[in-house]
Parts: sequence; structure tokens; C-alpha cells
Amino acid sequence: MNKQFNIAVDAMGGDNSPEKVLKGIDLFLKDNKNSFINIFGDTKLINSQIKKYQNINSSNSKIIHSENKVPNECSVRDAIKIGKQTSMWMSIDSVKRGESDIVVSAGNTGALLVMSKLILKTIDGVDKPALAAIWPNFKSYSLLLDLGANVECTEKNLIEFSFLGTELFRAIFNKEKVSCALLNIGTEELKGHESIRNANSYLLEKKITNFDYKGFIEGNEIKNGDCDVIVTDGFTGNVALKTAEGTANFITTEIKKSFSKSIFSKIGYLFSYFAFKDIKNKLDPRKFNGAIFLGLNAPVVKSHGGADAFAFYNSISLSYRILNGNLINKIKNNFINLNV
Repeated sequence: MNKQFNIAVDAMGGDNSPEKVLKGIDLFLKDNKNSFINIFGDTKLINSQIKKYQNINSSNSKIIHSENKVPNECSVRDAIKIGKQTSMWMSIDSVKRGESDIVVSAGNTGALLVMSKLILKTIDGVDKPALAAIWPNFKSYSLLLDLGANVECTEKNLIEFSFLGTELFRAIFNKEKVSCALLNIGTEELKGHESIRNANSYLLEKKITNFDYKGFIEGNEIKNGDCDVIVTDGFTGNVALKTAEGTANFITTEIKKSFSKSIFSKIGYLFSYFAFKDIKNKLDPRKFNGAIFLGLNAPVVKSHGGADAFAFYNSISLSYRILNGNLINKIKNNFINLNV
């Protein structure tokens, strides 16, 4: 029986692997019968654990042995030296060979990006790949990129990211009309550095039809949900992401502390339990686990290294949505070679 999608999984990347990876795969295959998982890693170690997961079997998965893995703290240079014998390299290479359609790994971010660029190459016309991720807001979700793949970006990069990000949002959420904005320190056209001002001028003057360009957006407006895709350079994007994660953690931690101070606060918590459960569920970072290296000839999904099984399951689910949305063909069909 042919499966609709073949997903390559680096089973050795990140903390507590392959246990969390196998459990995440088991959760995914429970509800996704038309997927096949190519599992790359230490066969002996994987086989010692896989028997306890009833949804993983020979009809929906295959284990491919790798001699090594990329250590979490390994430098990119050292990772490349041992690359071809690692579960990370082999999983990416399986996409190049046409054996898999997408890669999911919780391994070393720098090594994953460099290996992916070396093996898969960028789509014709794309200068640099970007790292994109889903961001919750008051209305639904936004997509933010770049989140750290490129510390410095030219106006051409920012414009390319706008096209790439809108196609990704369209593929994931099946939304035809997508809005896009550039993250800046103000909404006035004279604000910001030269690259972002030039990118804004280009997008305004060319009257882009691929998406609805909204101009500049400030960081405190992301939560409003008025824009689907927010574009910035990797330095700013990474700082924004880490700040948002830290703030969300601070708020939830302080709420827990406040409700445990006295018997009265604990009683108050009981009356507010369902409301706070709903808030916690919406802010749960595990639900948004999985950043996408965007602009390569095949999609690569990066799970957080410290993700648990449920978070890793969501990364695999994200990869499924990307494939189901036919992302790469949409980019290749709609991407415009920019004359910037």
C-alpha cells in the first residue's frame, strides 16, 4: 500500500531521544494512517524501545540505521566532519534521494541548517533560507520569520521572506488571502534601518498581488492578529521570540505562585480553574513546536531540542500540514525573481 506522505525523522536529535521521538511518532500515526515514517537512528537502541508503541509497525514505518548522531553541543564544523554517518545527515539525504518528502529533527539547529543547505540547496531565485514559526494571537495564529537563520538581512532577503512566508501560511492554514507586514520600531515610513525602509518601499510601489501588504508593524501589535505573516531579520526575530517565550513563562509562573499563597487564593483558583486552564492551553508552547527552514528545495522542520513527546508529535503534525498544503510547488509556481 502506497502512503501519501513519507516523513523522515531524525530519531537521535535533542534531549531524551529516541524515546520522546518514538512516542511522538506513535501519537501521530494513531490518527494519520496515510503517512509513512522513515526513522533514522541507532537500530539497536530504537528496537529496544519501539515494541511498547502499538501504532508503529512495519506497514507504516522503517528503521534506517545510522552509526552516529550530531551531539547537541557540537560545533557546525565538527558536525559536518561526521555528517554522512549521522542520523541527521541521512534523514535529510533521504529527501534528496526521493525516499522522503520532508525532514523532522530536534537536533542541533546550526548543524541542521547547514546540512540542509548543503544537501537540499535553495530554490532557484531564493537568496537565503529563513526560519519560520507559528505565533499565537488574539484571533488565531501568525507566522513570524526569520527567527535566527540570518542575523543580517538585505532588503532583497526581507522581500523574499515575505513571499516565502505567505506561501507557507497559505499552505498550513489553507487560507487564500494572506496579509503580510514588516516588523519595525515604528509604523512611519522613515522609521527603521535602510534595508527595511527599502523593502517597504519596494512592496508598496510594486503593488504585490501575491499577498495583502500592510506596511510596518510594531512588536506590541503582533498579538492583535491583524496580520498573518510578520517579516524581520533573524537577529530581531530571535530576540522577539525568546522575549515572548520568557514573558509567557513569567506570567504563568506568577499566576501559579499567586494562587498558592493562601487558603483564600487557593479557593479563588478553584472557581477560576477552567478559565486558567483555557489560557494555559492556548499559551502551551508545545502546541507550536516546530520551526520551518523555508526556501530550500524541500521543507525541513526543526523541533525544539528540549521538546517532550507531545511537542514532537506537533512537529510531525506540522510537517504533515506542510506537505498536504503542497508548499514547495506553491513557492516555485508563485515566487517572483526579484529585481531589487
